[in-house]
Amino acid sequence: MNISEKEERLKGILEHNIKNEKIGTAIAITGPWGVGKTFFWKRCIDGYNFKKKYVYVSLFGLESLSDLKTHIYSNIENNHSTLEIPRWIRGLPSILKDTRVSQFGLNASTKIFDSLMFNQVKDAIICFDDFERMSNKLDIKDVMGLANYLKLEKNCQIILILDEDKAEGDNKQKYADYKEKLVDETIIINSVEHLIRANTEDIDDELVNLMIDFAETLEVRNFRFFQKVIKLYQQFRKELGADIALSTKEIILVRVLQGYLIQDFTNFEYSWSDCRYYSNKDREHWSEIKQQKYEALKKISYNFTEDDLWFYEFKKWFEQKDRVNFQKLKELATSELISEEQNQFRMEIRQLMLQWRNIEIDKNFCERLHSLAIKRIGFESLENLDFCRILLSEFGRTDLSKNLRMKIKEWINIEIQTKGKSFANDTFSFGYHAKNIFHRYIRVLAKQNPLAGLPSLIEVVKRYVIHDIYNSETSAIVLEQAAKEDWRKLLFVVFHEDEDFKEISRLELIKKIIRQPIKSELNPKIRQEILEILQEKAEESEILKLNVDYLITRLDD
Repeated sequence: MNISEKEERLKGILEHNIKNEKIGTAIAITGPWGVGKTFFWKRCIDGYNFKKKYVYVSLFGLESLSDLKTHIYSNIENNHSTLEIPRWIRGLPSILKDTRVSQFGLNASTKIFDSLMFNQVKDAIICFDDFERMSNKLDIKDVMGLANYLKLEKNCQIILILDEDKAEGDNKQKYADYKEKLVDETIIINSVEHLIRANTEDIDDELVNLMIDFAETLEVRNFRFFQKVIKLYQQFRKELGADIALSTKEIILVRVLQGYLIQDFTNFEYSWSDCRYYSNKDREHWSEIKQQKYEALKKISYNFTEDDLWFYEFKKWFEQKDRVNFQKLKELATSELISEEQNQFRMEIRQLMLQWRNIEIDKNFCERLHSLAIKRIGFESLENLDFCRILLSEFGRTDLSKNLRMKIKEWINIEIQTKGKSFANDTFSFGYHAKNIFHRYIRVLAKQNPLAGLPSLIEVVKRYVIHDIYNSETSAIVLEQAAKEDWRKLLFVVFHEDEDFKEISRLELIKKIIRQPIKSELNPKIRQEILEILQEKAEESEILKLNVDYLITRLDD
C-alpha cells in the first residue's frame, strides 16, 4: 500500500466514523523516528475538510494531566472559535477565570474553571503527538486514559502519532497494555517517499526516484538524512551554475548520497575505498552486511561503484582534508564530461565491463574497448584507463594495448607542460599507486620538468598583492626564478598597463613585495634588486632622483 492509499484509508475511517457512529474512534499512526508521521497526518487534515473542531497536541513540554486538558480546550477555543461555552460559564466573574494565570499559582477556583471548560470538549478530532518526547512527569497511562475518555464519552476522533519502538521503560509496556483497549486502527508509515517528493519539486523526476529507491532498498527511513542530501545537492548545482546533462546530475546526487551514507551509517561498513568496482573474488573476505550494501548500491546506480573525477572532489568535501576545487568542478560541468556524447561513451564502457564479467563478450570487444578508452582520456580516472590497457593485453591485443598507452602518455605530456607539478599533485591527491604505469610516468615527468606549468611572476604578485592569496609551493618557485629584469618589467611596464593595479601605488606594491611571506628568506635579494632598479630609474632626471630617494626612505615605514 503506497502513501496515497494510506491517506485515503485514514480519511475513509474518519469520515465513516463521523457520519455513522455515536462514539469516536482511535487511530494510531506509527513508524520510525524521522519517517514523516506528523507530516503525513497534517497533509491529511489540511487536505480534507471534516467539518469538525480540531486540536493538535504536542506532549512535549506538558508536565501534568491538568496542563494537557488546558491545552486541549484552550487551543480549540483560540484556534477555531467553535468551542461551545455555556452562557453561565462566560458570565463568571473575570477574576475567577484569571486566577489560573495569576502569579499566586493554581487554586481551587482554577481547577473548577478548567474542569468546566474541558467538559465542553466533544465531537472533535484530537491528535496527540510527540509521545517519545513526553516528560517523565506525565504518565502515559493518564494520557491514554484521557484519550479513551474523549473517544467513548465525548465522541472524539483520536489520532495517536508515535514510534512504538522508541517508548522507554514502563511507558512502552503501558502503551502496549492500553493499545488493545483504545486503538481501533493502525496506519504504519515506513517510507519517506512522501517527504522526498514534497521537497524535491525542482529536481528531475529520475533523480527523485533514485533517492526513493535508495531509501527503500537500504531502509533509510529518517528524512533528516535526505534533507541534508537535497540541500547539498542543490548547493553544488547552484555553485556549478551550468545547464548540465541528466546523467551528470545523477553523478552529483550519487556522490552526495555516498558521502552522507559513509558519514551517518558506519554500521553499513561502507567507506570511500569501497566506491569502486570489486569482483566477487575481491569481496570474498567481506562481512555479510558489507556484501549486501555493496550489491544494493550497485543495483540502485552503477555510479556507486565507480571512482571518477567527481568522486575525488566530493571526497575532499566530506573528509574536510582539503578545499573543494569548485573551479575544477565547473570545468567538469561545462566540459565534454557532461555532454551526452561523453556520458554515452562512459555508459558503453560500463556495458563492456558488464559483458566481460558475465563472460558474454563478442569478437568486436577489444576494438570497441580500445576506441572508447581513447575517447575517455582526460575524463576517466587513470586507474580505470590502466585497467582497460591491461585487459586488452590479457585478451592478446598488445597492439591496441600499446596504442592506448601511447595516447594516454601523449595526454599526460600536455597536462604536465600546461599544469606542471599541480597536475601530479591532483593525480596523487588520494594516493600514489606504484603498480599503475601512468602514475609512475607522471612522477618521473614532473621531476624532469620542475618549472613546467608555473604561473608568471605577474600572476603571483597580483594574487598576493591584490587578493592576498598565494600557493606556498608554486609561488615560492616563481619568486626563486625571478630575475632583476622580471621585476623591472613588472614595476615599470606591467604596472602601468594592467588595470588590476589601478587601485594601488607603486610604493604600496614594493612595500608588500619586499615583505612577502611566501618565502621570506628571498626578501633581502628581492629588496636589493628593486633598489637597484629604482636607482637606475633615478638617473633619468634630477626630479626623478628626488622622487626615488624620497620613496626609498618610505620603504621601511
